[in-house]
Parts: sequence; structure tokens; C-alpha cells
Amino acid sequence: MALIRPCADLRNNYNEISRICHETKEPVYITRNGANDLVILSDEAFKSITNANRESDDEKIERLISEHFDKHYATFEDFKKELCQKLDDALNEIKEGKGIPMDIAVAEMEEKYDLH
Repeated sequence: MALIRPCADLRNNYNEISRICHETKEPVYITRNGANDLVILSDEAFKSITNANRESDDEKIERLISEHFDKHYATFEDFKKELCQKLDDALNEIKEGKGIPMDIAVAEMEEKYDLH
């Protein structure tokens, strides 16, 4: 929940606002004449946001893959077991004539995920 404080609180209650920023890791919005004027963050929260923005595409992909893997698999063996099962299922579909050509599959993925 966003915390909004008038600009006078910044001068009169700096220590409280600082404590809130550090404890919650959330911004405090400062208003002036009833309108948003400033956003205050702890140094730690600011660095976290800044570092996230500097993350390269490759680093982001690596992090997301790692997070997904850790969320869905207890061990690498579990991952291999599921992968082998999916490959077996795909090969069986091809044998049964249910498969589609790779160029069509890629085109469908490009369309679905807007990869043009």
C-alpha cells in the first residue's frame, strides 16, 4: 500500500519516513499543495531497482529460467525425467501422424509470442 505524506512531514518527521522506507522497502510519496512532488526510497530499494534495470537481456533470461526451474523441479533428475517424457510423447504424436512441419510450428510460435 502506497504511503503518501505532505512535504511538511519530510522536514518534521524525517526519521519516521526514513524508517518506513527502510523497513518496507517501498516508496513514500511526498505531496506539495496536494499534488505528487517527490518519491523517496531507501538506498537499498533504489539500488535494487537500478540493478534490475541494468540487467542485460541474457542475464534476465538466465534469471527467469533459473527461477522457473527452481519453482518446478526439486532436482535436475526430475527435470530430465519430465523432458524425456515430453520427447517420448512428441515422438509418439509424430508416429501417429499428429505432428506438424517445423516451419509451421515456428510460425505459430512467432505469432503467439509476437517474435516477428
